[in-house]
Amino acid sequence: MATFTCNDIDGFVLSMKEFAELPDDTIGDILEAGAEVVRKAHVEAISHFGQHTGRLLGSPKIKMCKRGRSRYALIYPDGTHHTYHARKGGTATARNADVGFVQEFGGHGNTKHLGWMMNANEKSAEETTRAEADVYDRWLKTLNL
Repeated sequence: MATFTCNDIDGFVLSMKEFAELPDDTIGDILEAGAEVVRKAHVEAISHFGQHTGRLLGSPKIKMCKRGRSRYALIYPDGTHHTYHARKGGTATARNADVGFVQEFGGHGNTKHLGWMMNANEKSAEETTRAEADVYDRWLKTLNL
């Protein structure tokens, strides 16, 4: 049979109040921990579909965002991949995000749909949750919970 013992009810109430008000920096730490796991999974997935320049491989970045009370992390290929001759003359620049999009969903011509990002996200889901839970658990321990 389980028992519940509390030596200092005032301290327990304060801890529960703190628990209800998860600090912004802890929320940020939780998001960053999960985002880093996903970023590494993206790099791993990119490494499997052959690189010509290697620019896409090192491009996944994390951007922490906040809109009102909502917080989230964006993980995406960042930077410039290459330049090419545009149809209307001159040159144009392809971003790593463009190349990653085509590799994810396919493109015109013979570019295959690889689904690398979706697969990486799904494969890293458990590890991402574990990393986030570890940060949350460390915060709970500061409250002696």
